[in-house]
Amino acid sequence: MTMTTALILDCDTGIDDALAIFYGAHHGADFRLCTVTHGNVPVERGARNTLTLLDAVGLHHVPVHQGAARPFAQELHTAEYVHGDDGLGNSELPESNRHISGSLAAAEIVAQARLHPGELVLVAIGPLTNIGMALLLEPKLAQLIKRVVVMGGAVGIQGNISPAAEANVWHDPEAAQLVVDAEWDVLFVGLEITLSTVLTPAGLARIENSTDPRAQLAWKIMAHYLDFHEKTMGVRTAVLHDPLAMALALEPELGRYKLVNAYVELGQGPSRGALVGDLRATRPAPVDPRAKGVIRIVESIDAEAFHEKFLEALGA
Repeated sequence: MTMTTALILDCDTGIDDALAIFYGAHHGADFRLCTVTHGNVPVERGARNTLTLLDAVGLHHVPVHQGAARPFAQELHTAEYVHGDDGLGNSELPESNRHISGSLAAAEIVAQARLHPGELVLVAIGPLTNIGMALLLEPKLAQLIKRVVVMGGAVGIQGNISPAAEANVWHDPEAAQLVVDAEWDVLFVGLEITLSTVLTPAGLARIENSTDPRAQLAWKIMAHYLDFHEKTMGVRTAVLHDPLAMALALEPELGRYKLVNAYVELGQGPSRGALVGDLRATRPAPVDPRAKGVIRIVESIDAEAFHEKFLEALGA
């Protein structure tokens, strides 16, 4: 019997969020609900996309709750240049006819954590505004959540939206700092490891040539993403940022980890939004994953196993 993981997915559904939903649906994610934030697209568009993708993988029962429309302390920025005007690669998918659930995202995260203390894994693959708001609403949230997996940060390497910052953290640094400071077991799956998930030409060919409806849908969504990476990286490929976070939430044994003391740069200079981890060998490593300001980062992954599981989730 397949083991399942009860989780809340907080997302900003663009292309790699969609691929993470495909991954989770096939590999044991028990989606209790999805909450949506601003990020890749405006929050209303992201909520509709999330419903559409859940329906596409047969998860018609999973509710979607709309959340923050903008960051705490800066203007809204979106990334249609990466994900297409509709957030799904301009694929013009038929939209779900389901309704967005009435309660707001942060309140619903708190409500579910209270109903199921110690049971839920919180997977955040967009900006962290909803999670920050939930922490403000419920001071005991960190004790109620089993563990947290965030796709975010670029510890020790250059960023992708600025020289120092990764996009999800940069989109709301103040919220990200709340997440770092919360006394819970939080894993940041950052660019320092997600950039090792680049799909090979052979992997892309398996998706393109598959007759499985999941692969055909994914290929339609991915075309715009491949175009973007070809322009920016010089190679027609896709980086599986969000699917890796989902994979490590479901199967932590795919990676090796280390604890670091960390903070988010909140100044108004060019390093704003950088997730800074103390990597100095001369400083003792933290030992308590639930201490304030301590996060996990990923040292290495079994990339071959991850890629195979990703392709399997698409039927490729």
